[in-house]
Formats: sequence, C-alpha cells, structure tokens
Amino acid sequence: MDRKNTKEELFRGKRTDGGEWIEGNLLRDGITGKCYIHAEGNSVNESCRVDEPGCLRFFAYEVDPETVCRCTGRCDISGKLMYEGDIFESLQGTQTLTYTLIMKYGVYQAYCPEDKEYMDSVGFYVESEEIPWMQMPVGPMEEYAKVTGNIFDNPELLNQPGCRKKKQSGGKREP
Repeated sequence: MDRKNTKEELFRGKRTDGGEWIEGNLLRDGITGKCYIHAEGNSVNESCRVDEPGCLRFFAYEVDPETVCRCTGRCDISGKLMYEGDIFESLQGTQTLTYTLIMKYGVYQAYCPEDKEYMDSVGFYVESEEIPWMQMPVGPMEEYAKVTGNIFDNPELLNQPGCRKKKQSGGKREP
C-alpha cells in the first residue's frame, strides 16, 4: 500500500514485549486501558472465523500507551512517514536550521494576518524547543524536513546546547 496517499489514520507505538516500533491501526481497550496496534497486512478482512459464527480473529501487538503517536500522512525529504513525536531538522537550500523541531498534535496558536491576532487551531504543528512560543502549522515537509529521531528513542536530541527541554505535563496524553 502507498501510505503517502492513504486516508486512513495510522499510528505507531513501541511493543511491550521488546520495544520494537509497530505501525498500523490503533485499538484501545476501554476497560483495561491497554493499547494495541493492528499491524498493516493483518487485516480483519483477511481473518478467518473463530469457534462461533460472526466472530473474527486478527492479530494486534500490545504497545506502551505513552508511545502511541499519530501519523501526519506526510513524508520527510527522504520519503519517511512523519509521526507525532518525531524530531527533525529543517533543510533550507544548502543551510540546515539549528533549531530542534518536534512534530506535535493538538491545540496550538496560529497567527491570522487578516485578523491580526493569534487563534486556536487543532491539528499537527511544529514546535521548537529553543523558541517555546513558536508553533507553526505543518507545511510541505517533503520539501525541507529530515527526521533525525524521536522523543522516545532519542531524548538526547532535546538536550543539545541551546535547547531548552520542556517539562511534560502531568495529564494523560490521548492520541
């Protein structure tokens, strides 16, 4: 499947049985709070019937809920899908910006030049750790962004000189 053109929501999360990243459809158990990723290629449509009529079998991996990230549906300059929590650099021609940029999802402040004020927007946005007030809507990432890591596997990228690490909120993050 060409994921660049897919309209379905993809997620990724780290498996609880070894820490490997898995991507696919997110399943959340409302009783236990556990999260599962139903990996691509293990489609419910390809499933076989289990013991009773109307029951389908499919396979999903349990993932750490704290690592669940929503896919932006966009790719970086090398064609890699970008997810919430990705850390990337901005390549502007022959220059690389020195800011640490992080892909986020949620409510952010976007400036409206027509109204000359900041307004709440919801969706994917980019934030710089060095300039905490800077929140930008996601543009054509395939033209300038290069993923260098993510906040889970590469937290040291957030601790580079000149980079101010933001404290995580105490609330539960919902994808």
